[in-house]
Amino acid sequence: MSGKRKVLVAVDGSKNSDYALKWYLEKASQPEDELIGYHVWQQKHLPTFSLKAPFQLPAEEWKKIMEETMKEVEKVENDFTTKCGSVKHRKFESESSNNPGQAIVDYAASKNVDFIIMGTRGLSPLRRTVLGSVSDYVLHHTHIPVAVVPVKEEST
Repeated sequence: MSGKRKVLVAVDGSKNSDYALKWYLEKASQPEDELIGYHVWQQKHLPTFSLKAPFQLPAEEWKKIMEETMKEVEKVENDFTTKCGSVKHRKFESESSNNPGQAIVDYAASKNVDFIIMGTRGLSPLRRTVLGSVSDYVLHHTHIPVAVVPVKEEST
């Protein structure tokens, strides 16, 4: 594939997604690539009841939870920006979804992405079978080429 490519790297701040981004930067990047760091975050549960004020909506708790969530998203964005400082064409986008795999598939299709790169979630084979994984979902629900980058085992 030559010319300008749109490459989506799914980032979430985990060592697995960091390794996938590092792999792209060291092994697969091309100077004219448009790199998209895409982060899907899940909305945390907002309580409907508070012991502090049982007859009022817990607005202060909601505010605190949302601020913490936005700080986490901001940290993922800052880490992405720092690691990709040498990439000429880059951007970061994030959205909230309860189905990260579907969000990645939909976003990639809507932006005409040429290549998706993502890490593994690090689940055991049994948990992956029972719970499924985001990377498995993306692999089976998109027509866009996908690279799933496993974390290298550290030698002991």
